[in-house]
Amino acid sequence: MEKASSGQVYRYPPASGLLLGAGLVAYCATLLLLVSFASPYWLESYQEAKMEFIRLGLWDVCFHNYRHPSYQYDETFNGCHWIHSYAYQNIRDWLLPGWLMFVQSMMTLALMFALGALVLLSVVLMRYMLRFEIIFLLGAFILEAITAVPVFLSVAVFGGMCFDRSWLQYPNYNHLSWAYALAVVAFFFHTLAAVMLLGETFKARERRRRANNLIYNMQPRPGTSLSLLEATPVEKPSTPADE
Repeated sequence: MEKASSGQVYRYPPASGLLLGAGLVAYCATLLLLVSFASPYWLESYQEAKMEFIRLGLWDVCFHNYRHPSYQYDETFNGCHWIHSYAYQNIRDWLLPGWLMFVQSMMTLALMFALGALVLLSVVLMRYMLRFEIIFLLGAFILEAITAVPVFLSVAVFGGMCFDRSWLQYPNYNHLSWAYALAVVAFFFHTLAAVMLLGETFKARERRRRANNLIYNMQPRPGTSLSLLEATPVEKPSTPADE
C-alpha cells in the first residue's frame, strides 16, 4: 500500500498463494543448502570401526592419530582442522583432489545463486516496484533453476568419488552423512521452487495482459456513440438578455 502526495491511497494486490509457497520453499532450500555447505558431516566413518579417519566436510577434516602412508616423516594428524590450514599442509595435495575442489566450487556458486533468488523474491513479496514484477519473477526462476544444477553436480560427483580407494583408506568403513543428505534435499527443494516460480511468472503475465485489455476496452473508440457524444459541442442555452 502506497500513499500519494494528494492523500490518495493505492492498494497493491496481495501476493498469490503460489508466490508465497514458492518463497517459503526457496527459503527452506537455501537454509538447507547453507547448513550443508558449512557442516563437516558429508562423509563419516563408522564408530564401531575405530578408524583413523573420523569425518569430513567441504571445508573441514577430522583425524585421530592418522599416519599418511606416502608421507616420509613419522607424523600423526589429530583433531579437526580447516582443509586449507597449516596442519594439513604436507598432505593437502592428497586430501584435496580435483573432484573435491570442483564440488566446493559448485556449492559456492549454488549458494550465491540461491541468495540472489531470495533477494528478488523478497522484493516481489513486499510488493515493491510491481511494474517490474514479471522481470523479478523470471530472474528468481532462472536463479533457482541454475542453483539446482550445481547442487546436483556436487552431490553426484561427491557420491561417486568419495569411496575411491586412491583417496581415503578403507572406504568400506565410511558412509555418507546427514550434511550430504541435506544437499540432496536442497536440490529437490530448489527444483520445486523453480517450477513454482515459472508457474507464477506465467500467471503474472496473464494478469498483466488482462489488465491492459481492460484499460484498452474502457477507452472510447472512434466512431462509437460515446466518442461522438464527447466530440459534440454542448450549446449554451439562450437567455432573454442574449435576445
